[in-house]
Amino acid sequence: MKIQNKIVLSLLSASLLSVGLHAADWLSIAGTQPDFVKKDGKKVANHNNKPHFWGFIQAGYQKDYGTILDKAGTNKTPFVMMAPTLDHQAGFEINRARLAVRGMVDKNNQLDYFFMTEFGEDGITQPAGHSAENYLTDASITYNGIPYVHVRAGQFKYPGSEEGMRAVLASEYRNFSTAGSQLLLERFLPNNATVGKDVNGDLTYTAAPEQSVGAYRDRGVELFNTSHVTKDITVSVAGMAGNGTGLSSKNASGEMTYYGYLSTEYLFGKGKGYHTQSIKTYAWYQDGKRKLNDQNYDRERYGVGIDCFYGGLRFDAEYIKAKGMIYNGAKDSSATAFTDDWQYQIAAESKNVADGGLVSVQYYVLPKKIELLARYDYLNRLTNSVKDERDFTTTTLGMSYHFKGANRIDVNYAIRDLTAPGNANAQIVVDNIGNLLSVQGTIKF
Repeated sequence: MKIQNKIVLSLLSASLLSVGLHAADWLSIAGTQPDFVKKDGKKVANHNNKPHFWGFIQAGYQKDYGTILDKAGTNKTPFVMMAPTLDHQAGFEINRARLAVRGMVDKNNQLDYFFMTEFGEDGITQPAGHSAENYLTDASITYNGIPYVHVRAGQFKYPGSEEGMRAVLASEYRNFSTAGSQLLLERFLPNNATVGKDVNGDLTYTAAPEQSVGAYRDRGVELFNTSHVTKDITVSVAGMAGNGTGLSSKNASGEMTYYGYLSTEYLFGKGKGYHTQSIKTYAWYQDGKRKLNDQNYDRERYGVGIDCFYGGLRFDAEYIKAKGMIYNGAKDSSATAFTDDWQYQIAAESKNVADGGLVSVQYYVLPKKIELLARYDYLNRLTNSVKDERDFTTTTLGMSYHFKGANRIDVNYAIRDLTAPGNANAQIVVDNIGNLLSVQGTIKF
């Protein structure tokens, strides 16, 4: 299954990259204000420099059907607990509650701004149940005065995976794919993390998080642009230099993380934003260093993919490869029964590798109202180690009822499997994984 996953996803995505075929242009949507808007049915220049305040709430219920395995007071099964706090298996939640303001400083749209805050309970505010005291997700300005290039500076989503760049209020899936969550939704450890060794004697670092997950964001400067090659074909290019620290300004390594992105897009001429009827193929790359115990470790990620939406049908596929700084799950550091004290573990050395991907199909059986969805995703983690390798596969089935715009109800049921192919003792633990039911409502205001 692992080899088949790699072949299907990599050939599908890579081959389509050569075709000159824009689902949503997230670079422009997030980084700039539109030059033109519709007024009285006509397309006119946008000179409105009044700030636009908006926000959204995502709330609902989740239930994990896995079994908790407790040994000598230590919970061995974090994968059956609800993120981000990992202290319950079912309950109602306010996953996200965000307020934002965006706009342009001058009426000529030379300088744009975007700020957003988070008041929900997620990895930004409560990583592994520890308070990060962080409520800011985005704070950036974009200068549009240079022909063929926009310059964005501040804290914002870096150019990369479609799943990461996509606005979370737009996705009908309650949870990120396993590969996206573990390989790209970065967890950060303090420099003084506890050093240990895995079953092969390789180094690991473990510590309680002191800052938010990366949330597919970084602080830095980005150059980007989307150009029309023809009326229907666009090319988007982006490059960014960031701290490599996610939502924090603390750059322990003292070195930048670099991001690159390229996409080709064919527009079918209908829809806008997430519902632009179009096909996009893309590739991305990121590379930087992270410091643990005063030693810098390489962190490299790259991927290719396709996103298409046409006539009520959406198709997504992406393949991701990771090298170094591999997230190795949450570990319970408390030996007291019924008390969990979670820490993150990282396999830092560059010899540690992982890969994963997804294939997703969504279809409106009733236009703009009822949507059916199915996604298969996988992650092969630490494939360099026979004893430490873990293989995740998840099939998510669901339905969404759309009210108007982004306002909707999503129901997801994830069928999950986890194996430890080279470790019989670990297999006894991971066999406790169960399926996951998620019901979530999204309200944009």
